[in-house]
Amino acid sequence: MAFNYLGTLATDRDRVRFSLGDVTEDSGPRPADGNYTNAEIDGLLAAEGSWQRAVAAGFERLAAEWTRYPSFKADGLSLNRSDIAKGFREQAADWRKKYGTTTPIYVAGQITKDAYSDDVTSNDVDTSGDYAGREFEYVRPA
Repeated sequence: MAFNYLGTLATDRDRVRFSLGDVTEDSGPRPADGNYTNAEIDGLLAAEGSWQRAVAAGFERLAAEWTRYPSFKADGLSLNRSDIAKGFREQAADWRKKYGTTTPIYVAGQITKDAYSDDVTSNDVDTSGDYAGREFEYVRPA
């Protein structure tokens, strides 16, 4: 597991680590003091498009990881891990509110309503004969 933190905040990876509190190896914010790997942070940066949205995704992941662990009480001491997850969810929501989500991909196309052809968009039948004698050919979009 590769872990690098320079502390200068000069790189997006350092900004993400700093914001998530993931600055000390083997003492990270994940369960069992785990850290994000460099590859995981680089993947978040690529998927989210900015270091701020990568931070939001990191908090979302931390909330999901901490949700799996039960709360417990022992000798008068209690640990409510759902509060930990809730805190990370709130942080993620704050970052998403400030910096948004990843830009969605819009797909434009034709919606067929007759369920039989790719070029009829209603229940009306084209009887003009424009396609008479031609074979149907399906072409996958590039």
